[in-house]
Amino acid sequence: MEKIKVLIGSRQEPEVEAMLSDVPAEAEVHFLPHGESLSAHISDVEILFGRLGEDEMSEASALRWVHQPHAGVEGFMYPAFKASDVTLTNCRGLYGTQIAEHAFALLLSLTRQIPTQLEFMKTKHWERVPCVELAGMTMGILGLGGIGRAIATRARAFDFEVVAADVEPIDKPDTVSELYGLDELATFLAQTNILMVCCPSTPETHKLLSHAQFNQMPDGGYIVNVSRGKVVDEDALIAVLQSGKLAGAGLDVTYIEPCPPDNPLWEQENVILTSHSAGASQHIRTRAMQLFIDNLHRYVAGEPLVNVVDKQKGY
Repeated sequence: MEKIKVLIGSRQEPEVEAMLSDVPAEAEVHFLPHGESLSAHISDVEILFGRLGEDEMSEASALRWVHQPHAGVEGFMYPAFKASDVTLTNCRGLYGTQIAEHAFALLLSLTRQIPTQLEFMKTKHWERVPCVELAGMTMGILGLGGIGRAIATRARAFDFEVVAADVEPIDKPDTVSELYGLDELATFLAQTNILMVCCPSTPETHKLLSHAQFNQMPDGGYIVNVSRGKVVDEDALIAVLQSGKLAGAGLDVTYIEPCPPDNPLWEQENVILTSHSAGASQHIRTRAMQLFIDNLHRYVAGEPLVNVVDKQKGY
């Protein structure tokens, strides 16, 4: 019986590659040779671990399943892929812990003036600076998936009142006091001192947060974005940061990445930018590979895969 050809889009760390010894006997794993195009190797591949570009889709005649080794899938949302019968899975659920930690690192760096203190260190300067106490404030979490829920759990420990808004009609977890739909965004934002942006980039969320939405927030609030930059209208964000309407922004993502050198966010004193690194963790590659291997066993057994992406919704 001919084996199922599986292609891994790039070489992995030795300890991650060693995990592939646990793949089903029915599967045969190959690695894309370094420096060679996917188009030259994809024609007889049934399962791909990695990205499939629009220009490569036409060559993937045998493809039945793609696993995206990250959470975001907007790079797959081109017409040919969305219209195909190729199943797409991703790594949602594997990023909550580290991204929640990063979100709080950004927030606390802003409210405790850590960048200012680091500048003082360079000249051995000792000076107390004003800081903001967060306990008792309301945190609003936009997008209550795995990352949003991880943030909500930690927010309770910081004595936040936690509210959330989500595009889907989901059950409210105990960590959230109120859950709103996007049609109730104004009510959600009006009570939100700290806005955590955790939703995916879709046509529905594109520039969802703009002038009107920021002005619905209480004065002196903060925004932390650890999901996708295209959810935010950056011109509107810059305007409310410069006016003092919002006190600060912690951004792991920007509308265009890498963030262009002429973007005013680089020079904005009440902004902390990190380079889309919130998902980084010493454990993430092994977690992603284990999820893929587990799903590969399900695929061979004819069982439903986990983390299947709804290609029409984009998440």
